[in-house]
Amino acid sequence: MQKDNKYKENKQYLLNIIVPFFNAEKYLERCLNSIINQTYKNFQVKLVDDLSTDSSYGVAAEICANYKNFDLYKNSRRLGLLHNIDNLLSLKINEPSNTIDILIDGDDYLHNSEVFNYLNEKYLNTKCLITHGSFLTSKGVQGKKYPRFVRDFNLYRKYFWYASHLKTFRHDLWLSINKNDLLNKNGQYFPCATDLAIMFPMLEMAGNRQQFVKDALYVYNDQNPISNHKIRRKEQISAAKEIRRKKRYKKKIFV
Repeated sequence: MQKDNKYKENKQYLLNIIVPFFNAEKYLERCLNSIINQTYKNFQVKLVDDLSTDSSYGVAAEICANYKNFDLYKNSRRLGLLHNIDNLLSLKINEPSNTIDILIDGDDYLHNSEVFNYLNEKYLNTKCLITHGSFLTSKGVQGKKYPRFVRDFNLYRKYFWYASHLKTFRHDLWLSINKNDLLNKNGQYFPCATDLAIMFPMLEMAGNRQQFVKDALYVYNDQNPISNHKIRRKEQISAAKEIRRKKRYKKKIFV
């Protein structure tokens, strides 16, 4: 038992931070500083500029130049959020089962400097495969836990959407997704409802090896005027319906 406890104390997951952004020049510095200021330092950051028309890339490049664990990419054409996330998560990871992927939008930011410490301990202590949780907005704290019957009977696609920020998952869980399930009926990456396309398959495979984080770890920028829920609401609803109709995954055993 003492040996196991010592192992937990010493183990550090590699946190693989994914930051896609588009026209986020007003928000990027705050976002990246919330990552840089984390007390837990075993992390790497992969950012992609989805062909911004403002100075977002310059802001990101100036900050990233100071940190060896930050890699910045720039698209030559607009790809969309889900395609960008898939591209960044497809980059080689040496130890998938010891790597935690964390999704942070470039216009949002982490709530405090202990978020990464908290997540490392959460994965160690619970042996979970995926987390979602509470987050702050201009209207206060948002976020709910899925009821037990939803988890037991794999009813995520039939129930209300709860699996929101901060979204984290073990990399080997992500690798188990059939990439065709990230595509719509036209064979293109879903342009909206990205969270559902990403999280539903992994929640279904993880079963009860998931954790809802009650403490708000993330600040969601619901005031950004180009957010999908403001400018692409009909498309968002249509994509969500199509994703919910896709075949459910079966629970999968992970070491």
